[in-house]
Amino acid sequence: MQMILNREHFDRVVLFLAVAFQALLFYSFYSREIAWYPPLNYDQAVFLADTYRLQEEVLAGGLGKLWSALWTTGHFSELILPIEGVVAGLVLGGTRLPQLCVNFLAFIALQTVAFTLARSVWGRSSGYTVLGLILCQMTPWFWAGGLFDFRLDFSAYCLYGIWVCSVIRSDLFLDRRWAIGSGLIGAVLVLTRFVTVVYVLGVCAGFAAVCVTVGLIWRADNDLTRRMWRRICQLGLSIVILVLIVAPFLIGNWRAINDYYVLNHVVGEEKYVRAAEFGVHDLVGNLLFYPRSIVYDHLGSAFLLASAVALAAGLAARVLARSPAIELEQRRDETFPLQIIFLLAVIFGPLVVLTADIAKSPLVAGIVGVPVALLIVAVMARLAPCISDRRPMFPQKLVFACAMAIFAFGLFNQFGQAGRHLPEFAQRRDLKLLAEFDNWLVDYATEHGLRDPGVSSDVISAWFFPPSITASGYEGTGQFVEFHGNLGSGIMGIEEQEALALLAKSDFAIFTTLPKAGVYPFYQKIAQYGGHLKAWADENMLVARTTAFDNFIATVYARPSATVSGLSGGWITSDGLSIEASRTTLQRFRKIRFFGPAKYSWLPKVPTVSAVIETAGGPQIVFASFQRLDNNYEILVDTSSMELPPSEDVHLHLKFDTFFVPKEIGINGDARELVVPAPTTVEPIR
Repeated sequence: MQMILNREHFDRVVLFLAVAFQALLFYSFYSREIAWYPPLNYDQAVFLADTYRLQEEVLAGGLGKLWSALWTTGHFSELILPIEGVVAGLVLGGTRLPQLCVNFLAFIALQTVAFTLARSVWGRSSGYTVLGLILCQMTPWFWAGGLFDFRLDFSAYCLYGIWVCSVIRSDLFLDRRWAIGSGLIGAVLVLTRFVTVVYVLGVCAGFAAVCVTVGLIWRADNDLTRRMWRRICQLGLSIVILVLIVAPFLIGNWRAINDYYVLNHVVGEEKYVRAAEFGVHDLVGNLLFYPRSIVYDHLGSAFLLASAVALAAGLAARVLARSPAIELEQRRDETFPLQIIFLLAVIFGPLVVLTADIAKSPLVAGIVGVPVALLIVAVMARLAPCISDRRPMFPQKLVFACAMAIFAFGLFNQFGQAGRHLPEFAQRRDLKLLAEFDNWLVDYATEHGLRDPGVSSDVISAWFFPPSITASGYEGTGQFVEFHGNLGSGIMGIEEQEALALLAKSDFAIFTTLPKAGVYPFYQKIAQYGGHLKAWADENMLVARTTAFDNFIATVYARPSATVSGLSGGWITSDGLSIEASRTTLQRFRKIRFFGPAKYSWLPKVPTVSAVIETAGGPQIVFASFQRLDNNYEILVDTSSMELPPSEDVHLHLKFDTFFVPKEIGINGDARELVVPAPTTVEPIR
């Protein structure tokens, strides 16, 4: 008993030191390689922007916003990752590092569960072996979808591994408590990544079929048959728990899920473009893409070497254990075959689903990394015979020594990966300039009252991806301005008229000197009419900024704008309205148009508007008109007949000759003198 306690204490100390070591590496790598440049990678930018929006909502409206976020619809791939990111942000403070800590904590949880599972099921040496094999994998350090990329891929990698561990720990659904636990873990996994429901249900259905088959074939063995049927019942309980939890969320988001997976990955043409993006053009390339990605992108040479050592150690122990001086325990039941069948299923199940999808991405294959490590350990444990614990034998010592060597090699692999520069480090001048560029866009939008500005671009680039601008600007300025994409937000080609319409709806347009070439149909189309788009921007927008990066120049065009003040609770009052616009804007766009709704039944008559402009010599009258358009209004202020004042900013004031008082006409108790609601559109025009 004392020896067992000593081993438990030793294992806890080693795990604690390993976690502390990894935490130091994590923070060091983040500070050196990540913190200083914008969050690139498309999915990461989207998830960070969603997280920062929700965080601002929570800060303004309280923690109840987190509960409300669970029941919002429109989620096509996940639900809880931004919520986890918000909680981390509120607890730790700051931006991006707290969100990436979600990944790190999931990774530590995976290691803890895998070690505990392997030690309980296959022995102490197996615990250190599986831990070392996980640390040897490349998935945490992959260029996207790893530890330092806030998206659902890494959380799914960890949770899928934890779910597999929980099933094995349940003795393949023989233990009810662990079967229930696996159902709960599976639910968290599915809510983290919706598509994993296909993996989990598919694997469970296949395993249930195996159990039924075994029970029927060996029905003469009453004990075996009873265990098989018990497994089937506990598996059903686990699945019922999972389905009851996730079904309401999947049903509520079904339209978005269908639009993304069915229309994009099954029906639409985009899947072929995504395949071509990674060099897949034929059946052979499709079949081999994910096996190659698993081996080269996610497992890596360190893992393969460590796996070979583990299997060799198990085989050597078996050979040495043939000595008559060593007493072996007999293990003759269905557990090991079922473990192998289950592990093969959780590896090949996702592989089959991913291969069936024509669209390809090297990120998603990493989800099978932990089951592969568990399969290696299960085989190693089977090769190494169970030796009596009455006295330590050399085969035991050999296996444990190799396990500790694999564990140490895994830690060394983590140290080696953390001790290198990312490719982005070579672009640090450009990326720091890009961060300043994003901050400028946020400041410009804020100064001009743009809370949801549209952005168009002539390239498909993570540098100018609107969610990336949103997230980067929030991290740099603390102001949340949510940019949305118009032209350049999709990879498929569009015709010129549609492109011009998208450009006309944009508050910003980014034109670059980058070549318009690549596999995306967007480039094939824009190469035909890109010059027309630039000419339209020259005519209808203002050049707001030009930034020279190392290999190209980016020019930002901004929609001409005017700032409105003097509103009261979303209404124009009898005090009128103040407008501010730059002299540069009014020199090119001499009219300002206001458009919005009106409540004409509440007004004594259609208002007449008058306008004055502030000059050094005092206010001067400016032509202005108020026109009724059904239940809307249009106000035009025309400065074309007068000389603008020399000041950098031009100030105008509008007055109205009529108003209503809600209290006096019996609408409510409001005593304000109101004219019309605030304009929904304010735009300088030619």
